[in-house]
Parts: sequence; C-alpha cells; structure tokens
Amino acid sequence: MCQIAGPAYPEPAGRDLHEVHAVEYSARIMRRGPARSLGCAVLLATLAAWPALARADASTTEYADSQYRFTFRFPAEWQRQEVPIPGEGGEVRLAAKSAARPIFVLAIVSPIEPAITREGFERRPDRDALVEELIRRTLGQVYAKMSRDLSASRLVVDETQRRASDAGIGFSIHTTHTTPEGATTVAGTHVLPFGEPYAITLMVVARVAGATPTEVETRRRLLDSLQVNAP
Repeated sequence: MCQIAGPAYPEPAGRDLHEVHAVEYSARIMRRGPARSLGCAVLLATLAAWPALARADASTTEYADSQYRFTFRFPAEWQRQEVPIPGEGGEVRLAAKSAARPIFVLAIVSPIEPAITREGFERRPDRDALVEELIRRTLGQVYAKMSRDLSASRLVVDETQRRASDAGIGFSIHTTHTTPEGATTVAGTHVLPFGEPYAITLMVVARVAGATPTEVETRRRLLDSLQVNAP
C-alpha cells in the first residue's frame, strides 16, 4: 500500500485533496451494478440543473460542465447513474456505467486550498516537486481509499504521468487493485485549474478480466478527452 508524504503547500487541517465520499460510492457501483440508495436522497433540483449532455457523434456523448468549465466524451450507450448528495469533500458531477461490462466513469469536483495561480506556479523553483507531491497525495487520498472500498488485498501503481494543460496543473494515474472479484483497474486524469479552489477528476474503474483491446482503447480515449477551459 502506498505511503504518502505530507502536503507540499499549506492546507486547512482535516481537508484532504480530492477526498470525497464518491470513492466509496464508486466502489459500490462496481460491486452491485446500477446505483442504489446510499442512505441519502438524490438532489432532484441539482439533477435538473445539471449541464446538458450533447451528442458528440454516433458513438460518444459529450458531457459539458459550464459551471466548472470542463468537457469529456464517453460511450453513448453507457447509462447515467444517480449520484450522492454533494458533501464537504466534493461533488460527483456525472456518473455513467456500461450496461454490458463492469466499467464506469466518474467526473468529480473537489475543493482544495489554497488555489494555485499560474504566476505563482511558474515562479516556484520547486514546481516539479510540487506536482510529484500532488500525485503522491492523490494516490493516498483517492486510490488507496478506493482500494480499501473495493476490499482489495493489493494496490499496484502502474503509471503516473504529468499531462500538458494550459488551464492548470494536470497529471494522470493508473493503478491495479487485487479484489475478491478479480483484478480491477482504477485510472484517472486530474486537473487543478489555475486560480480556482478546486480540482477536477475524471476516473474510470474497470474489471481487467475479459477486457478487449477495443475496450482498453475506449478507456484511454475517455480519459484523454478531458478538456478544461481557462476562464
């Protein structure tokens, strides 16, 4: 299991980067199929006000979030799921699941403090170390928790990588978890928009067994499709 060092920049006590109850929720989707009641009512008004889903082409649907200024595409046949009530740690903006395979996607917005400005980041002589620290903390606070929620006996970090983004600090993480149901991949694209007190996470969770090359490519394209627009 990963051991994560402390933060590279100040954060309020008790508030963890990306730590949201959505992680446990996503593990339940994987174990139980379509989303069920999680002990809290869905905010119908929030659902009604969610950003529109626009058909990008014949095979994918585009999710466009005007509030947080990001978009991504996922397979058009995937079914949208109910989401938990937003909590202090963050908000699931969209959850969608394949009807044919145990694979789903979550788009999560999580609060962070303090916000990192472009000027402040570019002036830092240790900015590379800061990004590495953000990756390490995300591994501990998101992926290690996901591993526990999946009842995994082992977590392997397959790859971490910085991602180019004009709008903020970007990186990706790919992990494999040994669960009672078999090996499960948890992969995400993460962006911390410059000057904003939140982080955007696009996460895909999938069973390894039975995955075809086409499915693996679909997951890759989904994660690569995240676009964050500067204000």
